[in-house]
Amino acid sequence: MLASRMIPMIWFRLAVLIAFAIFVGWQGTWWVLGIAVVLMLITIWQLVRGYQEKNSLES
Repeated sequence: MLASRMIPMIWFRLAVLIAFAIFVGWQGTWWVLGIAVVLMLITIWQLVRGYQEKNSLES
């Protein structure tokens, strides 16, 4: 599946991960917060790649 078609769901996943990271940080479970941050970085990378793919398909 094209990453450019998944952009809305990737944004949704990023929002959920941010909310989860805030909750976990509030609870003080730092190792789970670290995992959430890594997942957010992967999600941001997927967003960047999705937009790059979308721009290459449009041109």
